[in-house]
Amino acid sequence: MRANLTTARLLLRPLAAADEAIWLYTFNRPEVAHWLSQPPFPYTDADFAAFLATASTRALWVIEDESGACGSVALNPALGYWLAPRVQGRGYMLEAAQAVLADHFADPAANEVRSGHFEGNTASARVLTRLGFTETVRTLELCRPLGRKRPHVGMSLNREGYAAANPFRLTTQHLLLDPVSAADAPAIRRIVTDPRVGRMLFVFPPDLSEEGARDLAQGWRWMGTPPFRLAMRDAAGGALIGTIGLRSLDDPEIYYFLAPERHGQGLMREALAAFIAAIIARFGLVRLTAKVFADNSASARLLVAQGFRPGAAALQASPARAAPTPAIFYERP
Repeated sequence: MRANLTTARLLLRPLAAADEAIWLYTFNRPEVAHWLSQPPFPYTDADFAAFLATASTRALWVIEDESGACGSVALNPALGYWLAPRVQGRGYMLEAAQAVLADHFADPAANEVRSGHFEGNTASARVLTRLGFTETVRTLELCRPLGRKRPHVGMSLNREGYAAANPFRLTTQHLLLDPVSAADAPAIRRIVTDPRVGRMLFVFPPDLSEEGARDLAQGWRWMGTPPFRLAMRDAAGGALIGTIGLRSLDDPEIYYFLAPERHGQGLMREALAAFIAAIIARFGLVRLTAKVFADNSASARLLVAQGFRPGAAALQASPARAAPTPAIFYERP
């Protein structure tokens, strides 16, 4: 997992010695500490020093806003978190936890995540539910600050639940980009079997059936990690007019297509800019690749405008072409 994560309002970073003050202040506030399970109470500078000494072994982030450190979120392996009183009620915890879970589920081998809350902690219950967690068990768990066991609600989140509750959705001036669904199959088939589009792509047969298009849509579903494609729709939603996607984190190739009747309107440029910024932020990518047929000058111009540089050329096959044709590989450092 990445050492630093960023969101719209927050920086998530490693614990530092300078964070002692916020730890002591918050953990010695009964209204915070009594909802936590592990910290001793009262919480001393010696307690913080012992915690700091083991911080490098933990998947733990300090939550920082424009005014400084204000909380923490950890995944060790359960999701745990707290916020200082000054920032409670601002939606920070949902924002921070979404960033941590996005980073976790970006790993195709990521396991489900456990978490939970003491009964009566309605704020924490709301956060976990909005993240996609579901209740699994009710037990009595030790609340160390109170020195006794309390009723506790155990919850868990798997990849499918995460993807459903946290869809990859982007909006631009003219477009909505959201997860592809089976209902998009007819539009997918119509677009990729149009010779004006299909011959510029690498994988779609000109006789693609609607069943085949449904299979593609199923394989392109958003499940928290690549591969996936997003549907491009007009800003108000509605029918799919194109797609844009990412192959994998190890092979970060982007690919896209747009309905021919929408060419020349600047829509793909708009979608590419938003999608590239989003996947770099979400997955921490440092490079992207793409390839286009040498006779696809429009796509080449799009890539160059987004900072891609042309590289090697090689013959590439397409089901919509009679023979392998030169294609150019692009990379965005």
